[in-house]
Amino acid sequence: MRVASLVPAGTLYLEALGVEPVGVSHSCPNPRGLPVLTESLIPPGLSQEEIDRRVREAYRQGLSLYRVREEVLLELAPDLLLTQGVCEVCAPTPREVEGALAFLPRPPRVFELRGTRLADLFRDLRRLGEALGLEGRAEALVEGLSARLAALPPPPSPRPRVAFLEWLDPPYLGGHWVREVVEAAGGAYLGPEAGAPSRRVPPEEVPLAEVVFLAFCGYGLEEARVAVEAHLARGGWLRGYLRGRKAYLLDAGPFQALTPRTVEGVGILARLLRGGEAEGALPLA
Repeated sequence: MRVASLVPAGTLYLEALGVEPVGVSHSCPNPRGLPVLTESLIPPGLSQEEIDRRVREAYRQGLSLYRVREEVLLELAPDLLLTQGVCEVCAPTPREVEGALAFLPRPPRVFELRGTRLADLFRDLRRLGEALGLEGRAEALVEGLSARLAALPPPPSPRPRVAFLEWLDPPYLGGHWVREVVEAAGGAYLGPEAGAPSRRVPPEEVPLAEVVFLAFCGYGLEEARVAVEAHLARGGWLRGYLRGRKAYLLDAGPFQALTPRTVEGVGILARLLRGGEAEGALPLA
């Protein structure tokens, strides 16, 4: 079966199941240089404020943030295409994908990731395993990930109050699976309920947490560090907020999408909440 992915989460699901796609999105991990099926209409190098402004302006005008490259899809002729229906900022929407597929003489079957809760990770792994004829491999992966979660140490007592920011300018509190990730790691989350979308808040309404995690969607650790330093250099709100609090800058990879890496993210937070260190995390003074 020829499988292509229009979303990083889909590519990570395939990787976990041992399946190499024939094509991926521009934002997918792509060390082998596979054909690229999408492009962003937001230019690189913009500040977080400018990205947020352009995204909101595109929504107001009903414009797309991405283009699906129909010509590459036509050439690759995949049998199965992985998409997502959770976040319009992260990847092409189902409507955009449907429009692109309308031009193909033999459209692929579409597998849409829509998980917003931690349990949806296991559901989607089983669904994808069934679609690929790899049910046994998917079930073994589910069992392994579940065992890793079950082996986590008991939560600290009392649980530290946690804020998790997935954007800085303006601040967004992480939603969907973030509450369950924080709670599985041993924290008490001061953000949206499990399954609810991320929430934009004014800086003065960011919760007064004991521990603050910053994992900006689409940012690796170095990119996040540069963004925070630029924010602080212009007198941003974060400096005053962090005073007297523990704070960690994170590689967003394990947190920004619901994938097998999400379980890795739980382990990272668990170590940090107990005073340890973790790869992909940088303490903020």
